[in-house]
Amino acid sequence: VFGPQAEMEAYSKERYWSGGIYGQSAGGWIYPMWLEAHEQARTAMKRKGEWNRLTIQAKGDTMKTWLNGVPAAHWKTDQYKQGFFSLQIHSGREGTVLFRNLKVKELK
Repeated sequence: VFGPQAEMEAYSKERYWSGGIYGQSAGGWIYPMWLEAHEQARTAMKRKGEWNRLTIQAKGDTMKTWLNGVPAAHWKTDQYKQGFFSLQIHSGREGTVLFRNLKVKELK
């Protein structure tokens, strides 16, 4: 599997790039959340023990993300106009990943 993916990063990285877009086997970070303009999205991430909400909209040539209601990424591409979605968990020695209230809505 390759292509863009919206990231929900671990707290342990302490950079809070959740909501950014990473190119899995497609060049690395496409839309990292490190710019000063992304500070509001970085600070929107709730800390360990609290639930975060990541909203992803992929429509035509545009992919947008929001972290806890705060705009994060806004990326346009002509390379990835169709595909599928999935949940990915990277391997590691520790940690727990939980999902809840997953919703999928077809855009018209």
